Amino acid sequence: MSAFEVGVAIPTWNSARTLPEALLSLKRQQGVRARIVVADSGSGDGTLDLCAAAGIEAVYVPVGNMYRAINAGIRRLQAPWVAYLNSDDFVYEDTYARLISRGEALGADVVYGSGDVVDAHGRFLYSLQAASPGALRRLFGVLFFGFMPHAAVFRRSLFERLSGFDESFRHVADMEFFARACFNGARFASVPFPSVAGFRIHPEQISGRERDLVRHELAQLRGRWQEGNGFAARLAVLEWKMRNAGHYLVRLLRTGSCRRAS
Repeated sequence: MSAFEVGVAIPTWNSARTLPEALLSLKRQQGVRARIVVADSGSGDGTLDLCAAAGIEAVYVPVGNMYRAINAGIRRLQAPWVAYLNSDDFVYEDTYARLISRGEALGADVVYGSGDVVDAHGRFLYSLQAASPGALRRLFGVLFFGFMPHAAVFRRSLFERLSGFDESFRHVADMEFFARACFNGARFASVPFPSVAGFRIHPEQISGRERDLVRHELAQLRGRWQEGNGFAARLAVLEWKMRNAGHYLVRLLRTGSCRRAS
């Protein structure tokens, strides 16, 4: 029997091309039983057929807000630990065992790790090493997200206490949720490198097409948490950038190689 249980919500809308890889990564979890709910907003490309074939529960959520779908999915999951995974991303076979065992050992409310960035075809591009738990308050205070949201798990009790993700935001509710948890006394822990999740970048991503809205939403958060202001916050950001200097170098070299080849 699996030692742990995790509930994972996947928001979808016409995700048939990438959803199978996301589902397979959850089905392959070692040492953890993954309960999955797909929160779909009216897909017409076979997404729901894939869910039915895989025996995955799917619920309908009106189109327009990914975080509404995440909230709806998580509320159907009764596992003690929960997470969300975008339909074009994935986790590794030992991801949730690493995260949850760390959380149980330390009594943490949120546990996270580092992430890998891949291209539209799943080819590795570079890694981003997560910030340390001790730096998160300062980073959140200057609206800097020190880890990838789908590279984390959190207790369902925390989700209920905070009333889930703030659906008034379209792009930044994940950072707002974890920042709110941090400034409301939630205990954070992390697992060391290597990465626990993969994040796919591609031209169709909504956040890339709605950059102005992302900036507007970040402006709404500015000043909400004061602990991150000043020299200490700037130092925390610098430390994170120094930690990832090698990864950024790899990114530049790969990008340059692609441009020369074209």
